[in-house]
Amino acid sequence: MNDDVKVQVHRSGRRFDAEAVLELGADAQTVWDTITDYAELPRFMPGIRQCRVVERRPLARHGEQLVVEQQGEFRFLLFAQSMTVLLNIEHQALRVAEAKAVQFDLGLFKRRAIEIFEGRYELKPLAARGGRPRTQLRYSSRIGLLLPPPPTVGSVAVRQNLAAQLQAVAQEVARRSGRTAQTASQR
Repeated sequence: MNDDVKVQVHRSGRRFDAEAVLELGADAQTVWDTITDYAELPRFMPGIRQCRVVERRPLARHGEQLVVEQQGEFRFLLFAQSMTVLLNIEHQALRVAEAKAVQFDLGLFKRRAIEIFEGRYELKPLAARGGRPRTQLRYSSRIGLLLPPPPTVGSVAVRQNLAAQLQAVAQEVARRSGRTAQTASQR
């Protein structure tokens, strides 16, 4: 895991709330195109083997609603659990992509492990620095489990998986911008 991306995780019982903020050296369109390129996610996003848009509908005011199926795995140390998740995703173009899981299949655990998953990307264009565009990417998520994880393992696993995924997003944004992976600052 690359330590450049810092993810804060707060645990309350069986619920985990996570947040990370990155400043990326790219314009908002490039960042948006990266996080919403569902067909390409398996190429650069750790833990996703397959991703497909099942349904896409336009919404008022430059928005759209999607149903997306992802297959992959959740990893922690030597443990890997296969999963398939069906997500309802709402886009507010170049601003917000918000996902809510509506169906889980977690292999051995089936539907008995996760109660809720919500994830949200927010983009905010920033003033250019050194002639280069910059965009703030804020990611937040809420994960509610039905089965209680061991006290420290849950937070560490959530933090490691999200940090790896956000680092992959930063690297892909940099690649699409024609630059080496670089984040201006992380929080």
